[in-house]
Amino acid sequence: MDLFLQEGSRVWLKEDGVNQPCTISSVSGGVVIFTTDYGEVYTYKLKTLSRQRVCVMSQESRDGVEDMASLQELHDGAILHTLHLRYTQQLIYTYIGSILVAVNPCVCVSGVYDEAAVELYSAGGRGQLPPHIYALANQTYRALWQRHDNQCVLISGESGSGKTESTKLILRFLSAMSQRSQPTSSHVENAILESSPVLEAFGNARTAHNSNSSRFGKFIQLHFSYRGNILSGQITHYLLEKNRVVRQNPGERNYHIFYTLLAGASTEQREALCLSPPESYQYLNQSGCITDSTINDKLTFQHVLGGLSTLQLSESCIRNVLQVLSAVLLTGNIQFLTAGGAAVSTNTVLGQLANMLCVDSSLLSEVLTQKSMMLRGELISTPLTIEQAEDSRDSLAMALYSRLFDWVLRCLNKRIHGDSSFRSICILDIFGFENFEVNRFEQFNINYANEKLQEYFNKHIFCLEQLEYSKEGLEWENVNWNDNGECLDLIEMRLGLLALLNEESHFPKATDATLLEKLHSQHLRNQFYVKPRMATHQFGVKHYAGEVLYEVSGFLEKNRDTFRDDILNLLKESRSDFVYELFERIPCQNVESLRNSKHGRLTVSLQFKNSLHSLMSTLSTCNPFFVRCIKPNNNKMPGQFDWQLVLQQLRYSGMLETVRIRRRGFPIRLSFQDFYSRYRVLLRGSALLDDMKGWCLQLFHRYNSAESNWRIGKTKVFLRECLEAVLEKQRDSEILKAVTLIQAHVLGYLQRRQFHRLLQSIVVLQKSFRALLCRRRYLRVRWASVVFQKVLKGQRVRRMYKQLLEDQRENWRREEERRREEDKRREEAQRISQVEEILRLEREMELLRRRKEETERSLGAESQERLRRLRDAIDAQASRAAQHFLHVLNFHEIDECVRSIESTLPDTHAHSQIHTQTHAQAAGREEEDVDEGLGADDSPNPSETGQSDGQRTSGIRSGDESEEEEELYANERMPPPTQPHAANHSLPSSGGPAYCPLQSEEGEELIPPDEDSEDEDVAMTTRQSSSHANQWPSQQRVSIATSTSSGAQYYSSEASMEGSDDDFDRCDSDGDSLGRRDSVYSCVTLPYFHSFLYLKGGVLSVWRRRWCVLRDEMLLWFRAKQEALKQGWLRKKGGGSSTLSRRNWKRRWFVLRQNSLLYYTNDKEDQLKGALDLRSAREVYECPDRVNGIDVVMPDRTYHLTAESAEDASHWFSVLSQVHGSTEQEISEMNAEQANPQNAVGSLDVGMIDSVCACDAPDRPFSFVLQFSQRLLECRADSAEEMHHWITLLQRSKGDARVQGQEFLMRGWLYKEWSGGVAKQLRRRWFVLTHASLDEYSSSQSNAPKRSSLLLTSLCTITHTHAPSGDWAVAVYGRRQEYVLVFKLQSEAQRWAAAVQDVIDSKPPVETHTQQLLLNIKENSLNSELVEQIYLRNPLLRYSKHSLRTPLLALPYGPVERRGHRRGSLHSEALKMFDSLLQLEGVANPVSAIQGLLQTAWELRPLREELVCQLLKQTSGDAAPLSNWQIMACVCCNFSPASRSLLTHLKFHLKRWVRARECPEDTEVARLAAFSYEALRRVCGRARECVSSQQELSAILRFQDMNTHIHCHGGGVCKISINSHTTAGEVVQRLLRGLQMEDSRNMFSLFEVRGQAERALDSRTAVADVLAKFERRTAEGAAVQTDCRLYFKLYCHLDTHSVHPTSMEFAFMFEQAHEAVIQGRYPAPVETLQILAALRIQYLLGDYNSQNAWPDLEQLFPVSRLRSRLQACTSLSRSNSAHRKRSSFLEGTLRRSLRGRARAEESQEEAWFEQEVCVLRGNVQEKWARLEGMSQQDSMLKYMNIIREWKGYGCSLFNVQCADGVYPEDLWLAVGQENVGVYKRGEAWPLEVLSYELILSFGAPQPNTLCISTQERHLLFLTEQVVDIARLMKTYISLIVKRRVSTCQSISNQGNHW
Repeated sequence: MDLFLQEGSRVWLKEDGVNQPCTISSVSGGVVIFTTDYGEVYTYKLKTLSRQRVCVMSQESRDGVEDMASLQELHDGAILHTLHLRYTQQLIYTYIGSILVAVNPCVCVSGVYDEAAVELYSAGGRGQLPPHIYALANQTYRALWQRHDNQCVLISGESGSGKTESTKLILRFLSAMSQRSQPTSSHVENAILESSPVLEAFGNARTAHNSNSSRFGKFIQLHFSYRGNILSGQITHYLLEKNRVVRQNPGERNYHIFYTLLAGASTEQREALCLSPPESYQYLNQSGCITDSTINDKLTFQHVLGGLSTLQLSESCIRNVLQVLSAVLLTGNIQFLTAGGAAVSTNTVLGQLANMLCVDSSLLSEVLTQKSMMLRGELISTPLTIEQAEDSRDSLAMALYSRLFDWVLRCLNKRIHGDSSFRSICILDIFGFENFEVNRFEQFNINYANEKLQEYFNKHIFCLEQLEYSKEGLEWENVNWNDNGECLDLIEMRLGLLALLNEESHFPKATDATLLEKLHSQHLRNQFYVKPRMATHQFGVKHYAGEVLYEVSGFLEKNRDTFRDDILNLLKESRSDFVYELFERIPCQNVESLRNSKHGRLTVSLQFKNSLHSLMSTLSTCNPFFVRCIKPNNNKMPGQFDWQLVLQQLRYSGMLETVRIRRRGFPIRLSFQDFYSRYRVLLRGSALLDDMKGWCLQLFHRYNSAESNWRIGKTKVFLRECLEAVLEKQRDSEILKAVTLIQAHVLGYLQRRQFHRLLQSIVVLQKSFRALLCRRRYLRVRWASVVFQKVLKGQRVRRMYKQLLEDQRENWRREEERRREEDKRREEAQRISQVEEILRLEREMELLRRRKEETERSLGAESQERLRRLRDAIDAQASRAAQHFLHVLNFHEIDECVRSIESTLPDTHAHSQIHTQTHAQAAGREEEDVDEGLGADDSPNPSETGQSDGQRTSGIRSGDESEEEEELYANERMPPPTQPHAANHSLPSSGGPAYCPLQSEEGEELIPPDEDSEDEDVAMTTRQSSSHANQWPSQQRVSIATSTSSGAQYYSSEASMEGSDDDFDRCDSDGDSLGRRDSVYSCVTLPYFHSFLYLKGGVLSVWRRRWCVLRDEMLLWFRAKQEALKQGWLRKKGGGSSTLSRRNWKRRWFVLRQNSLLYYTNDKEDQLKGALDLRSAREVYECPDRVNGIDVVMPDRTYHLTAESAEDASHWFSVLSQVHGSTEQEISEMNAEQANPQNAVGSLDVGMIDSVCACDAPDRPFSFVLQFSQRLLECRADSAEEMHHWITLLQRSKGDARVQGQEFLMRGWLYKEWSGGVAKQLRRRWFVLTHASLDEYSSSQSNAPKRSSLLLTSLCTITHTHAPSGDWAVAVYGRRQEYVLVFKLQSEAQRWAAAVQDVIDSKPPVETHTQQLLLNIKENSLNSELVEQIYLRNPLLRYSKHSLRTPLLALPYGPVERRGHRRGSLHSEALKMFDSLLQLEGVANPVSAIQGLLQTAWELRPLREELVCQLLKQTSGDAAPLSNWQIMACVCCNFSPASRSLLTHLKFHLKRWVRARECPEDTEVARLAAFSYEALRRVCGRARECVSSQQELSAILRFQDMNTHIHCHGGGVCKISINSHTTAGEVVQRLLRGLQMEDSRNMFSLFEVRGQAERALDSRTAVADVLAKFERRTAEGAAVQTDCRLYFKLYCHLDTHSVHPTSMEFAFMFEQAHEAVIQGRYPAPVETLQILAALRIQYLLGDYNSQNAWPDLEQLFPVSRLRSRLQACTSLSRSNSAHRKRSSFLEGTLRRSLRGRARAEESQEEAWFEQEVCVLRGNVQEKWARLEGMSQQDSMLKYMNIIREWKGYGCSLFNVQCADGVYPEDLWLAVGQENVGVYKRGEAWPLEVLSYELILSFGAPQPNTLCISTQERHLLFLTEQVVDIARLMKTYISLIVKRRVSTCQSISNQGNHW
């Protein structure tokens, strides 16, 4: 100890469990003073020190190392000291093997990242230069070619550790390498580099720990070419922190882009964007931090503009981006005040915001302060509280910014999009771990993402690497590491934090408190969950980086991400195309869509979880490189090293364990073949090609004889980075030498070739010139010679011809004479010889017969036996002679004859005959090498069909065999390809089966299906063969069934579950089934393995021994090994001794073992009833006479069986047929490898396994764990070899299981609805969902044929309904077919529907050729000549007289519903619509047809744009009829296209025709085009409520306005003219001007009156819509005539006392007051009502005169009130008399008399009423007489004075009923100018008066229910006039707000004046 305890010695001092580097400052007096490198001083007594506390520091640790894997002293202190030592030397990078550790310098380091550094590290390999981020980037870049797979770089660390800067440096280096690999710079590199400032400005902000913190995660993919340059890229972002836009914590800032905009905008931009200083914005000044000294906002703004320009954004687009940013800031400055709900108090800011968003300011104010909902077809608005209005304002700001961020990123991806054929490098820069003072929902998701990345790091660095060492047999001691899997289970498991959060988010009444309560109750006992003792609104999670407490407030609201539909619809109606584009693709919440959740759209956390899982799946297919960023201090001060903070980061990130495993491990792992392929250049002379392992050893011994840096495994080579660097350097040297040599040879070759080409060119030139001269001389000579020869040869030939002709004639004559003589002699000789021969043969036959008879009489038994054998030998020789004769025949000529005969046959049999002939020829060629004699067996055996026992080594067949046999025996009732006995042909002994025609008894030829035929052909052949099955004799049928079963391929149990494919082809042939047979998986043969394992996990709480089977990517486990091939319940007929028992059907338990079919009374198998030996059965066939029937024909009897379902019957028949026709060896293989999933205890999809890891627990040897996303399954094998074999088979990542080269998303057995016959049936099929399609297979086997496939595009639709049977049906509609899938569980149906919907949503929108042409026209709209060329060259854009085949636009698939009835698809409706356009041409009165066409488009919204496109087509060209232009005008008056691009083209089209029409005959077309353009301009932004009426359509066609009548009180009628766009407000203004009432003190409105009901029209309502509703009601209810009128009346009484009595306004007040009186809405005594009636008569008739005719009393007095009073009195008397009446035995007898008394009472009541009316008339007359001399004006004035005496005058009264029992039942709700009063109906004094100041909100929580909320309570009223009441209250409140705002503005103006 004393030796190294000297002054100045370097030692390690263990203090608080950490070894700290120290220098001994002093050793004296028994006291030692230590000074640490971190500035701390420790003093110890010498005697208290020990070697455990103090140890000497090695020289390596003193100097520092570049790779911490080479440290001698392995502890936390050594790693920390190394980082600190290098940090003080400004060396911020350090290696841990292949992992790079980067310490943030917090300052720009000069000279480290310049071009020289890029040049340096691009040339040098790893280990040759100091650690650097460029070295890792270079290694990643070169790994694209070294490791032949994609690469990824994962950059992790805390917030502020430098992840973003590291990402930019890697991108800079890769861009530089890309530019060097090509001569010119690509736009992709420039766009990626220039976009970095844009992404930082929009996505980064200042936080408490980082001044440039990324508030979103980005995943950058760079696709490289094989040359090394960047071809394309893509950037995906995760979880933008939208909440930061509206609020920030103290000391933080909003996103950088806002501050840069305000600092760098020019003066013109400030004025245009209404910009102010940052301190004036609520979204910027609330945190108290506006400026940041580390950021130059003005310069950053210039960089952002440059980056946007790099993205090829136009000036207008950039201006739109800045407008949206200004709109976000202005949104925060909108303030609210309370006036019966929230109201906007800052109208100036509201107007500026409306201008920025190009929307109407009044509509914007409405959506911010009111919530709209549809109630009984009416749109009702409920006022919001101030808090709710502020939430709506903030949600608008967050939505604007998030959509703008997505748009910028989409533009960037569009700019860098391109080819991705080669490999890619991915860079993940995601938010770091965060732990603030207040952690909210954003921090929870950020830390969850970091947990997933830490799990990926642990899995790659520790789990997979150590498992690799164990598998390869390397001596290895496992390194323990901190597993964060349990923490992830807490977050992700079934009832984890995310699940509970999403569940609560779907409950409307759930709050953050209820969420916290559920979290506490569910996870209180979880060791990773923290429940704070003091805080009541927090919960904590123990993350890998430490414990974090989260503030639960706001979790649910942020997770729901509510954005109201009314705000969304307003933004979609914006006049700005840019704003519309931002929100175009966002669906409304009320749109029905099947999602993963039960109640609507996905929550934020669930979306983020799905994105993370997708990210992990992508990363799992790449080779990772890791960069660990370290934050040296929390203050971001350069040069400060907080060793405790750094030590904490090192510990939770597992750096010590990483150093250990990198120090001891071998990160470079290559297979022998890959290692040899890469480094064979190093041992070219001694390469051992037969022994790869020996070659690798030889190479290692040459370059590193010691085994310290390499190991040899079973199949791979393991080496460290240092040795790899040496080998790579030597390899580069050797390759450089070879390249130099090759270059020398190539250059020499090129020079020589160039010389030879030049020399050859000269020779060719000379040769050609000389040849030209010689040819000219030759041609002259040849011409002369030819002329001379021609004359001479002509003479000679003519002489020779004459001589030869004479000689030929003489020879012909002589030859004819000689032939005749010879024929005569030959015929005579032949006749004589035949007669002699016949006579001789007759004599010999007679002689032989006699000798035979004599000899047989004398022979004994033995002689006769020898004679018989001799005779058999002779027959055999004759047979061989006949066989030889058949071989020597010329069948080619016979075939030609057959072809000529077949050509004359009908076409219906040509296809089958050609195939039969082809198979016959193939059989003939194969029979040339085979001679089995004439007695060969007809039935084929397995060896003859190419399937011998030796070939069947396992139950898994290759795809070729199964396909061959399935095609051969396509129908099990089809006879096999046997030969008739009369033909005597032999079967081939090898090769494929050959077909030969089989003749029935009637001679009809039956042809089996061809191997390449479609399903339809197979089904047709099957029906043909089935029709002749009953015509065959019984012996032939038995042989047919036997041969069919023996030749048919057997299937596995899982495949047989679905029945044979042949039965399916017969009963379930899909129209869309594919002709080819595709494999379920594109990979090679899938693994199969089975053994016993012990399982524990999930529902298994203890270890259970199960028989496990891995088959077809499914892991099945059973309680015991499955010995039976098939078992189940069947019904069996007969079996008893009596006649009745033989006819009964009994349910038996059947078990098929080996070839025995046993049946028992029950499934316990204790009472055996009988057994059948299937090998001895004659036939097994399906009975067509019974449903699900199977017959087994035994030698003694026939067994009739019936299954419970068609699937079960098909399965039983398939298995029984296989066993019946199989050998013992085949049956044993089937029994060994069958595993019926129906009998399995459980099953797992191997593709869903996340990881398979071996366990090292000593108490559980040979155990391993299967880890899934939501569960764990622990398994234990019997031996280590068996365990490793299971791990190897199950170690398949999710991305490895692929279907047709694509990763599958889901797969499983589903029931598909099939319409077969009368009733619908369910077929159980195996479905596989991929990223491209939904595929249907007959079974789950790897070689199962694909029955059909539904291609998924963005046009596919899904419907989710509840089937009548109680199941859940999901219908997926494609282009040509549909799948109806039936589920038992709703959750399973929603899971599949959500997965399919996600695939549909991920597809890009489908664009038709029409849309592309319209886009082309838009891009070239300024070039009129080019536009005309486009119209001329494309018939789609021109007028056509023929019907369409397909719609012009891409319409969704699936059926549509109109008026509650299911109609055809949108495609069919679109085609019908176009046919209607063609039929309307030339129609005289097309109004009704046009209205029907518009109604169809109105009800089916997708058809609106289709109709517009069809009209664009039919109005193009001079041949377009006028009717199409008329329809165009009608369409433009009703609706505009929702697509802005189509709307723009429509306007362009109309302008084009307006400008182009100059001829007189085209004036009407030009007028229609101009009219349509104007109508389109006015209809944009205004939604019509219904289709135009016929009156309106007629006016449009005539270019005229409509005339309508407006009624007033007193019988007045005004006739006004309106058009399609005239609103109710415009009509009111015209009436006010016409009546000279512009200065009226009260508010008037237009009312819709239907009978006794009336409704005030909104000022924006189109009057034409009201008239259309009148017309529709008249047409629908013609039997009930209802008077529908428009009235002009007072709406709001604002000033009832200041109106001049002589004005027209006073007259309206008088008439409306009198209307209220006679309707009983004026509470006054009868005496007062009589006076009012007398004044009314005086006003109408003047002074009293008995001669005057009285008006109707109902027009003077509320007669209904009188009648109700009489009825009340009468009912009271009746109740009293009934109460006094006694019950007696005569009650039943007297009932009839009581009925008569009731009728008498009714007549008495009527008499009383008449009497009261007479008395009333007399009283009114008396009072009228007293008014003599009163003028009309005075009468009206006195009348109004009496009315004004009631305090409630001026209020609108509504009949309501009390719903909560607070008031009497029948009430009046009086809505006035200042308050709302509650009156008992008929009484004058209110029960309660509510001022608008006290009303917080009002609305309709339920239909016909009005709720008025105050601070103390909620008042509920029942009424059908909820909409009218709410609208009137809203009007009064808006007037109050305007009055207050104007008062405030006047006060502020006076203050400014002073």
